[in-house]
Amino acid sequence: MTSKNTLKGTDWIITTLFSKDRLDSLPTFDRLRFITMVSIVWSGALILLLVAVIYGLYEQYDQSFYTLIVMLLYIPMLPLLYYYQVRPAALTLLGTFYVNTVWAMALRLKDCVDGHLELNFILIGLFCIFLLKAGETLYIILFLAANYIVARLLVFHYLQQPIEIGQLLNGGALFIALIYFGYTIKNVSLRIQQSIEAQNKNLAELNSVKDTLFSIIGHDLRSPIAGLKMQINALQAGYTSPVQFGQRTEQLVQTIDGVYYTLDNLLQWALLQRNRIKATPSKLDLSVVTQSVLTLYLADIEHKRLTVKTYLDPAEAVVDEHQLGIVVRNLLNNAVKFTPQGGTILITTNTRNNRALLTIQDSGVGMPTHLIAPKDGLRESQHGTDGEKGTGLGLDLCQEFVKLNHGKLHIQSVAGKGATFTVDFASV
Repeated sequence: MTSKNTLKGTDWIITTLFSKDRLDSLPTFDRLRFITMVSIVWSGALILLLVAVIYGLYEQYDQSFYTLIVMLLYIPMLPLLYYYQVRPAALTLLGTFYVNTVWAMALRLKDCVDGHLELNFILIGLFCIFLLKAGETLYIILFLAANYIVARLLVFHYLQQPIEIGQLLNGGALFIALIYFGYTIKNVSLRIQQSIEAQNKNLAELNSVKDTLFSIIGHDLRSPIAGLKMQINALQAGYTSPVQFGQRTEQLVQTIDGVYYTLDNLLQWALLQRNRIKATPSKLDLSVVTQSVLTLYLADIEHKRLTVKTYLDPAEAVVDEHQLGIVVRNLLNNAVKFTPQGGTILITTNTRNNRALLTIQDSGVGMPTHLIAPKDGLRESQHGTDGEKGTGLGLDLCQEFVKLNHGKLHIQSVAGKGATFTVDFASV
């Protein structure tokens, strides 16, 4: 019952005096050390106070006074704990235990009493395992082992007892066990902890990506499909004549193309995440592939009255044809999407320094810095200059496919001043 009440009291002190947000911001090991020290100080202070009272009741005032002094040694730890100085607080606590043990042993030897207080050095070693890092624990436990042997030898000498080798060997064996648990197992547990934290981080990133994908599926796909459904229902119900429906064909084709484009990107991205896509490289000319993909965007280019300048010199590389097509398609789509009415797009292919290069430069809105190299997750989707919707998957797919084909994707952009994308492969 007392143990449970002490734990509840410790929890109350931690939650009352210390900010939960600040505790959560501490590394896992520091948080464990912090809670351990608060528990030791809280429970230790209560126990020492109880012992001092008991000594006083039995009129052993010198022992009661000594116990109160030991309790006062906890005071320097309180400000350190309050300001989350975990390591200094841990060293202060261990130093307090050590000084208390040496002092008590000196008093016992003065009274010619063998109190076996050197066993406290083993207790201090146990606390080291919980409160310090593996390297510090190793050195301190070796120091404590030396103290234990010296303490026993002093007892044998001052009390004129025969030297008992068994006590020294047993103590040494205990310290060897402490070193094993404090260094070897602790290092293993820390590696396991780091692995778990890395997995948790990956899971958090996957959850973020999952939420983004659900948003894409729920909004960027649902909205255009719902629009198509409404158009077809209106035609079937007679609200829209075949002539009116025919006039909207171009808009419907653009909507269907957008849905297909989004679905294809989603499929390719999902396959990449499952490592289901492999590159099958072949000898290709970047200029031929680029010219072929460019014809897919002629209607959009005409609609936005864009000026497209092409300088397509032969640029042969060994690359997967399908994956290269997806890369070029996404880069051209971005250029058309983010270039305003009447803007310009410059497309070049050439070979330089044994590298086959494809460069697409536009006079569009450019990219914010945080989108050029996002720290985690997918890029945020951005609307085009005519309200075109996006998923944020395009550039991620480009980077993955270019990397899969041992190439590089270079992005240069200034917000409001356009962007330049350069795909770089080894030339044949």
